[in-house]
Amino acid sequence: MTATVKFVYCHKCKELRVKPWYSMRPRCARCRYDGREIIVPRTNLSYTVYFLVLAVFVTIFIYTRTHDNIFLYGGIACLVACFAVQAIEISRGERIARSRIKATKSDIPTFRKKGWL
Repeated sequence: MTATVKFVYCHKCKELRVKPWYSMRPRCARCRYDGREIIVPRTNLSYTVYFLVLAVFVTIFIYTRTHDNIFLYGGIACLVACFAVQAIEISRGERIARSRIKATKSDIPTFRKKGWL
């Protein structure tokens, strides 16, 4: 199993979305049309997200045992940091996936409308 993030590009809708982990086939979430799977390698930010999720669970567990508010605040801070790091990682993956999409002349107006070109 390789460490990758997968995106699905739908030729019909011209949509690029993250492929759900439970999805077996690369299908568009909007129109259910078969799309193209684009694989983007993970970076250290992906593993940072995993670590932050673990840190949230640990600090909240410790808070329930000790009722020390510092652990609750630490868990909330880790959760906010997790959201920020995940947004950065997904936007990086989308940039790479968009660069791998070949635009035809008929696709250019749609891509310009979405701000891709």
